Amino acid sequence: MQITNTSQAWKAVLAQLVMTLLVSAVLATVAMHHAYSALAGGLIASGANAFFSFWVFSHYRAQHPNKLVARLYGAEIAKLILVGVLFAAAVQLIDPLSGGALFGAFLLVYLMPGFMSLLN
Repeated sequence: MQITNTSQAWKAVLAQLVMTLLVSAVLATVAMHHAYSALAGGLIASGANAFFSFWVFSHYRAQHPNKLVARLYGAEIAKLILVGVLFAAAVQLIDPLSGGALFGAFLLVYLMPGFMSLLN
């Protein structure tokens, strides 16, 4: 999904949050530890993308494309660090943890904007 403004970025994050809740609700029918592991994975993906969107689009000025490129690189590096820290926290704090649900929900939610762009 090509995001060109703040409104589109926040719609993508909102769609990710909705997907997180849906995946968690479906997994709650299987087992609660799968549900909260999936919730954690989806919230990590959604939170990281919200952080990225805020960093990139909060002070966006089209007149300065070189600053935008630097901001994109900085935001992506910070997002990767944030995801690593949040995964480490999830592994340490969630007991019992369903690794498949955590990483599966993360991947599904993280890749959701790409899936949305295929449908458009």
